[in-house]
Amino acid sequence: MLFFQPKTNFEAPVSKFKFSPTNFLLKTLLRVFAANFNLRPGLNKYLKSDQGWINFTLGIKTESGSVETAVIFNNGKIRVSKTIPKHVDTMLTFYSDEMVIKLLSATPTEQIFMVLKGQVSPKGNQSYLNLFFFFLSVLMHSKQKKLMEKERKTAKKSLLKASPTANTTLSDAMNARHAYRMKAPTRDPHVKYLKEPYLSEFGLEDFPRVKDFLDIHFEVKAEVCPELPKLVTDWHKKNGYEIDRNGKPWQPLLRKGHAYKHLMENRKPIIRKNDLIAATTTTKDIGVVVYPEGHGTTIWAELLTVGDRTLNPYDVSEETVNLLHHEIFPYWAKRNFKEWVREKYDNPLCQQIDERFAIYFLWKSVTISHTIADFPKLLRLGTTRIIAEIREQLKKFKEDTDKTAALEAMILCLEGLTAYSRNLARQAEKDAAAEKNPTRKKELEHIARICSQVVAHPARTLDEAVNAVWIGWVGLHMESTNAGLSLGRMDQWLQPYFEADMETLKTDKERDDYIRHAVELIACFYMRCTDHLPLTPDIANWIFGGSSSDQAITLGGVTPDGRDAVCDMTYIFLKVTEMLSIRDPNVNARFHPGVNSDTYLKRLCEVNLITTATPSLHNDKTVMESLADLNYEIEDLRDWAATGCVEPTLSGKHIGHTNFQMMNMVAALEMALNNGRHPLLNWKLGPDTGIVENGDFKTFDDFFNAFARQFAFIIDQSLDYNDMLAQAHQIFRPTPMLSSLIDGCIRTGRDVTIGGAKYNSSGAALIGLADVTDSMLAIKKLVFDEKKVSFAELKRAVDTNFENDPAIRALVTKKVPLFGSGSDAAVAMADRIAKFAHDHYWNRPHYRGGRYTVGFWSMSNHVAYGTLSGALPSGRLAGKAFTPGLTPEPNASKNLLDNIRDVARLDWKNINNNIAFNVKVVPHADDTREKTIDDIFSYVKTYFDLGGMQMQMNVVTSETLKDAMAHPENYRNLLVRISGYNAYFVTLNRDMQIELIERAEYGI
Repeated sequence: MLFFQPKTNFEAPVSKFKFSPTNFLLKTLLRVFAANFNLRPGLNKYLKSDQGWINFTLGIKTESGSVETAVIFNNGKIRVSKTIPKHVDTMLTFYSDEMVIKLLSATPTEQIFMVLKGQVSPKGNQSYLNLFFFFLSVLMHSKQKKLMEKERKTAKKSLLKASPTANTTLSDAMNARHAYRMKAPTRDPHVKYLKEPYLSEFGLEDFPRVKDFLDIHFEVKAEVCPELPKLVTDWHKKNGYEIDRNGKPWQPLLRKGHAYKHLMENRKPIIRKNDLIAATTTTKDIGVVVYPEGHGTTIWAELLTVGDRTLNPYDVSEETVNLLHHEIFPYWAKRNFKEWVREKYDNPLCQQIDERFAIYFLWKSVTISHTIADFPKLLRLGTTRIIAEIREQLKKFKEDTDKTAALEAMILCLEGLTAYSRNLARQAEKDAAAEKNPTRKKELEHIARICSQVVAHPARTLDEAVNAVWIGWVGLHMESTNAGLSLGRMDQWLQPYFEADMETLKTDKERDDYIRHAVELIACFYMRCTDHLPLTPDIANWIFGGSSSDQAITLGGVTPDGRDAVCDMTYIFLKVTEMLSIRDPNVNARFHPGVNSDTYLKRLCEVNLITTATPSLHNDKTVMESLADLNYEIEDLRDWAATGCVEPTLSGKHIGHTNFQMMNMVAALEMALNNGRHPLLNWKLGPDTGIVENGDFKTFDDFFNAFARQFAFIIDQSLDYNDMLAQAHQIFRPTPMLSSLIDGCIRTGRDVTIGGAKYNSSGAALIGLADVTDSMLAIKKLVFDEKKVSFAELKRAVDTNFENDPAIRALVTKKVPLFGSGSDAAVAMADRIAKFAHDHYWNRPHYRGGRYTVGFWSMSNHVAYGTLSGALPSGRLAGKAFTPGLTPEPNASKNLLDNIRDVARLDWKNINNNIAFNVKVVPHADDTREKTIDDIFSYVKTYFDLGGMQMQMNVVTSETLKDAMAHPENYRNLLVRISGYNAYFVTLNRDMQIELIERAEYGI
């Protein structure tokens, strides 16, 4: 049997049919649905792909058995069965009859929350489930669009009722921050050519082309691009997937190499109008990339409605809908990561947990792209010399077919990238020949010369280096999902080319003009990074709302030999970050106390003030100390950079997959309180660890151990799933292009997906540490130490959301010192929990031979997981967001210094995948810019001097955020830091906006 073919996903339970009106109504409606598709040719065509009829079976039932039916799609006909066949491809199980009726009349948003809250649970092939909802949408999309529009109008009406008139004073004040720019008081030792490093003479108005690109970014709606999936799917249909055209099994790496080369040779070469940089990620101004072997089919259900959804809508042309539905998605419905795992491991429990979203989510079900390629190698050697290096290595592995295949696949990919660059050169020549404007004509001729040099040959100038990085970046995104793959230490890697160019210039004017050009070039590079978006089904808008591709750039810090790394290009990147104030690239800045200057740190603070939310600030010394147990070579360790959000990766040498999962720690606490049952999901999945009401916990340690057992259980389940998905990646998406730019892979003849990198690890993001800590403190203090309330009484209050026990909630919220309040006990409890997590992950075997690391940052999952959790012993009410990242609860202290001291006191050896410590600060209206920056600088410097690891600031008032909720038209680029990444406030869902508003606000 070929590995992709399903036996059938699972067996349905034996029927226990009971008549119910809902069962009758559902079957009647489904028969009407079936009749429409069976009898109307205009609808029947949707049941067929270009390779034949799409056949699958969907079961529908309630937990009680009151509803049971199946919809069978077979050879162009739909049949509704009275009972569920023994074997089905996918199943929908409803909590009650009411939920069945609710789904039939729900808006798409309401359907999402039904899944998230356990009112309906899907099981089985998710591609086919999305296809079924697409078929429903074919009949109902007009109604769905009206419902979505009604949702928007209702929400807008409510907001305008609370704030009928826009407060333009607030929005004007935000825009005015760009008008005043400080000058640098000193120059850093390795800033060689910038007379005034802050570059205060430049503003966005000085770069009209960049301003035009920025307007496109905000005003042009993203569009789904079918280019990649079409080229890749057509190649596989012609050449085979499991077996080649000669009937022999494909070696996955060679199959990937040949398909990639075909893609790169045949994708459309585009130089965007008026740009200084060649290549585009898609054929659209802003394109949404579809990766069919990953999560591509998750958008199937929304093909007809995604353009009308409230959050992050995309355009999809009719032609693209037809391509995806008839030619692409059917081919990949069973050929993707999740379905391979489901088939091979019989729909394992670890996968079922992941697909309910409330406990953990594994990014490996989408991608393994959180890393940084060796761009200096591409710039230094070019693809021609890298290929020559690989050919020499091939001679050593003549007898090893697997290593030979890995190296040959790398060559195929590099040849594809080279062909694409040459196609760009030819396109630039054609564009130049047709161009009437002499200035633009020269630019296009220059681009043609650049693309003839790079990526095939070494870069010689800054223009060549920036173009080579971007072309290589596009190439990497053609291989693997555009989520979290990061750019690394761009200032360090481009500085030599900047210096070489400057050394050729003789006059001050030539150098001043060149500095201006360098700023414009990097600004164009930033805007190139906005030309694509990740594909996100609507459910992702509630789990990862507002997130872009999170392409992290890291600035400053120290060099591999320990010297101050701040240079001219550091300040040029910061200037561009300040001018554009965009969410992506995600700018991170390293600051090494005792090495980097106060001038540099003050500039970081000023850029953060002007943009309101970026860059993220990292204590270089503490980050490196947290990685000590991994025994990295010191030169490599000093070359770390952030990936995705904030996570440390050793540039060009490390496959860290630093965001392989998002883990809800609070789920373990809820399961410990309920003897292994998750209350919202109403699912007994964990071990028996004791019943609170029976008095099973005699001491606090008894309960902590129960929490630890539940936590260990869900960690182990998630790591089992991670291992399974890793195998799927080795088959479906090995990454020979990336492997050619990761140290160790060529030398060992191994792809990164099987451990070829010099360093290997996987990083978890653990969510809810402050919430679990505060809850444990409440239980320990009030139940066991002071015995002011029994455990059963506290649990009863939690179970009823404190509605009948306001006195207990008052006791919890007023008498228990919280993490962030300056309490030694709170810090000790947080350390105890973090150490357990670190040790358990650390001691699990890693499939690539490395270690699992632990970080405490949350993207936006602290909001989603909070929505999916009940009340907590800390007094937090049901459905409220958890604290973001490793941030104390807003009421922990009125003094920011308490927050700073507690976070800084944590044992960083337990936290080797970084944190997100979110701080919302508000300058005094009467303070000068210099006074404000001095104050922000003092807080950051104090935190770093105390040993704090990371800090990110939102410099915006809650009043401004409330005005932006009601009047988004005045705040298109209001940037906020969520928990590790940036987002535009006005694109966030309401729960996320409220969480940001409710964060503690500290005046400075």
